Amino acid sequence: MTMEFWRPKYHEYLNSEGDVTIIGSTFQRSRILKDLEPETYQLSFEDWVEERKTGLHELAGQVLTTHDNENRFKALKRAYEARNVVPFLGAGISIPSGYPGWTKFLWDLQSESHVKENDLELLLNSGDYEGAAQLIYDDLGSALFSKQLHECFDRNCTTAGAINLLPLVFPESNIITTNFDKLLESVFSGQSQGFDQVVLGTNLEEALRILSTGGRYLLKLHGSCESIANRVLLHGEYEHAYSDSGVVKRFFSRFLFGKSLLFIGCSLLTDRTLRAMEEVVSAEGSHTLPQHYAFLELKDGIDRVERKKDLARANIFPIWYPEGEHDESIEALLLALMEDGA
Repeated sequence: MTMEFWRPKYHEYLNSEGDVTIIGSTFQRSRILKDLEPETYQLSFEDWVEERKTGLHELAGQVLTTHDNENRFKALKRAYEARNVVPFLGAGISIPSGYPGWTKFLWDLQSESHVKENDLELLLNSGDYEGAAQLIYDDLGSALFSKQLHECFDRNCTTAGAINLLPLVFPESNIITTNFDKLLESVFSGQSQGFDQVVLGTNLEEALRILSTGGRYLLKLHGSCESIANRVLLHGEYEHAYSDSGVVKRFFSRFLFGKSLLFIGCSLLTDRTLRAMEEVVSAEGSHTLPQHYAFLELKDGIDRVERKKDLARANIFPIWYPEGEHDESIEALLLALMEDGA
């Protein structure tokens, strides 16, 4: 199993004690070792990788022995081993690579607009993210809003964090995301596992047809940063896509009869995706549908049992990890998912 994407983190480890100064010139410790002793450097990296994997394995064990995680993870693993799991990825999977979460992006836009802080805060605190986006859009106008969205999410950021494990954990699976950036296209193509097609927002009707013919697809439910026509972002766009006759709502009503979804990097609060799933489960009955899973951060002050009840209405069952340990916990759980005997 290649872990080349961990090399920058290995360099951070080597350089953690500071640079080396020789006669007024400064050198990084990683550069000295790599240039002067390349074989030792490589062997040291391989040893460090094994130590990191051991540490993550121990972390996964700690996470899975809390609350009711262990049996739920075993059920997820059985579905995974049967190739019956499709990852559903949210903004949290892109944040380690330098992209903002949706809340931060909206606040960044607000600082360059005439929208009042109190007005935006009121909408965000109530969970009305589409209303918040609409508020800023109405202030900035279509051209400026779309330009700033494109500039923010079309940047070439180096992939970092758990996203690098996805091609190893899901080497043949379709991928679903609500993200606007292009990190997934990048990380999978870099592993010679590119998608046969990237399907955007309003083309999901076509996705349902082509999924039945085989192949491998990246389904970007809300579109991509450069395509306004296929975007699902503003209040009106959500209304159209998630109405009873909307393409995203129809996609969920049909897709949910297939494989289990694994939500990673998703908050799963009061958003349209969750409500659409709840409606399908209510209409069809939970016993007729696959069970879905989520790696979720357990934030302080959250009523865990009440949150679990809410998610169960969408047939989603959480595997909790501690607040503030997102990156390490997701990597640990993904490694545990694909490793034998985990």
